[in-house]
Amino acid sequence: MQEMADTKVLNDPKYVIGLMSGTSADSIDAALVKTDGQHLARTDITISHPYRPDVAQAIYRARSSPETFLSDTDSADALSRAIAEDHAEAVRRIARMADTAPPQLVGFHGQTIYHNPEAGQTVQLGDGGYLAQLTSLPVIYDFRAADMAAGGQGAPLAPIYHQMLLMQAGCDMPAVFINIGGVANLSYCDADGYLEGYDIGPGNGLIDDLAQYHFSQPFDEGGQLAAQGQVDRKLVTQALSHPFFSLSGPRSLDRGAFEGLLARPEFTCLSAHDQIATATAFTSKAIAHAVSALPKRPRSIIVAGGGIHNNVLMAMLRDRLGGIKIETADAIGAPPDMVEAELIGFLAARYIYRLPASFPRTTGAESPQICGRIIYPE
Repeated sequence: MQEMADTKVLNDPKYVIGLMSGTSADSIDAALVKTDGQHLARTDITISHPYRPDVAQAIYRARSSPETFLSDTDSADALSRAIAEDHAEAVRRIARMADTAPPQLVGFHGQTIYHNPEAGQTVQLGDGGYLAQLTSLPVIYDFRAADMAAGGQGAPLAPIYHQMLLMQAGCDMPAVFINIGGVANLSYCDADGYLEGYDIGPGNGLIDDLAQYHFSQPFDEGGQLAAQGQVDRKLVTQALSHPFFSLSGPRSLDRGAFEGLLARPEFTCLSAHDQIATATAFTSKAIAHAVSALPKRPRSIIVAGGGIHNNVLMAMLRDRLGGIKIETADAIGAPPDMVEAELIGFLAARYIYRLPASFPRTTGAESPQICGRIIYPE
């Protein structure tokens, strides 16, 4: 494989496959989009491709003890290649579906197993060069490194994409886009082009962990488990005293930032359903807290990510944010479960066209940063 200089630009890359695997590590979302890094058109060619079971289990082990895992470089390299192999299969599936719009470029986020912005550390596993070799396509990857080198937190990188979605859809401004994945993040923009964005709370992470621990379920489908429990409001209030919620400006989270809540004796003594209900209320309250701290009260909120399928969580959000129009991403034509895959395709195009993806008000970087690296197949 040959790493190429940033000055080499592909000829008019329009059709880009964006690849994203969230912290749940259950599958790889892939979307083929047509984009110039400023606008985006959908081909409606998307898939969710599962990891092989042994690869998923290896990711879980790596995430549970990242320092120990990374000290074994052979195992880390082997898992990075295995992750690339599964992503390559997702690319092949998309390519077979795209007869009239052959992909020209791949955006590859990699699998996050650790993110600690305070320590200046972030780890996304996945061998970009091997992926380029397997797919015979140029690959843009390593999106966080440039931002962190410029003093940023490496995340979130979604705000510029969220702004494009909100403005392209003609949403009432100021508007907010919230993605509820393993971690929840928010982007706020107004009609004058002002943009800010940051991670805002635990998202689905705690809920998923509890569903797996107590019921061997990957997540709380539809919020059915939370619906059977009672919220411990005192514990929710205590959880919101976490130092993270006193921060302002750019901030980002690791999925495990709030795991200490699960170990508290007053939490562990609750029933399984009460624990999940309480974690769900914590997520909703954290999101509402972030919205209340925005420069102006938004006129519209668009929500995407796995959290939109949790009916209890969405009902709590609507209750806490009463008076604000709340819709899921499909209301503006964006597939709610594929927005992060689209994001990576969009960021890949921004790299090619030398457009910044991170900014002082989104990640805390000292200046706008062009994010990513490109590698070509031999």
